[in-house]
Amino acid sequence: MEKILVVDDEQSLREMLKDILSLAGYGVVTAANGEEGLKKVYEESPDLIILDASMPVLDGYQMLERMRRDPMLVNKPVIMLSVRNGEFDETRGLKLGADDYITKPFKASLLLVRVGAIIERKSKSMSANPLTSLSGNAVIKSEVEERISNDIPFALIYIDLNNFKSFNDKYGFQRGDEVIKYTARVMIQATREKGHENDFIGHIGGDDFVIVTVPELAEPICQRLIESFDGGIADYYDAADRAQGFIVSVDRNNSVQKFAIMTVSLAIVSTVYTNVVHYGQVSQIAAELKKVAKKYGKSAYVINRRKE
Repeated sequence: MEKILVVDDEQSLREMLKDILSLAGYGVVTAANGEEGLKKVYEESPDLIILDASMPVLDGYQMLERMRRDPMLVNKPVIMLSVRNGEFDETRGLKLGADDYITKPFKASLLLVRVGAIIERKSKSMSANPLTSLSGNAVIKSEVEERISNDIPFALIYIDLNNFKSFNDKYGFQRGDEVIKYTARVMIQATREKGHENDFIGHIGGDDFVIVTVPELAEPICQRLIESFDGGIADYYDAADRAQGFIVSVDRNNSVQKFAIMTVSLAIVSTVYTNVVHYGQVSQIAAELKKVAKKYGKSAYVINRRKE
């Protein structure tokens, strides 16, 4: 059952929308203002948000703007509601990233058609990773190619976890998924603190991620990411394994081995040092640099400093 968050300061409208959507088979949660709504977005992880444009505390436009600045919410579907019918109001919402715009009062049938269309469209999209909600391969490639075609300097940071498979084998996929989500949060936080507002974060799949930033901020992001990752990853291990600093599991050859607490390897491909002409070239260089980073035996990053 898809879950819909209704954010509106009018109690009567919240209740009416809840009735309409519940009868149509959706799960519904509500919030009375933007601050409460933003909190519920993180707590409830709704599939769609119906958001009133004009509210006290934090209006719908402000809430939407905050959401679109968060890489984990950039793909979250939003329908804006407004009593106004001016072109400026609708344009403002759409420019901020609203998926649709409905003027009050509205017909229930129209609302349900638009809600159904957005949910169906989003469910068919395979770009966003279902675990982290970060953009996937198609969008990653598009982001990089756009910078290449517009001759915009950039650095791509390729992130990979060390000893993740052995962790998954011992503790199971559910705990492995928690580590993946933890890694995404660490990446987002490091990018917020040390990166640029236009930076991009993507999830290739499994324990592979990318960050696309400006060249001069790539190393500060990596340093902060490593510091944060190393500071919290041991919490995902059982106390005994955490104390001894390793787990016992089987390797790819089915041999019993000791595997240290997970670390993270990062490969930076910067256009300062390489004349990048296509996405495949970036991927190839990143894969080679990642192998070098893994040889350190600890969390580390490597950058392509040699000019080509």
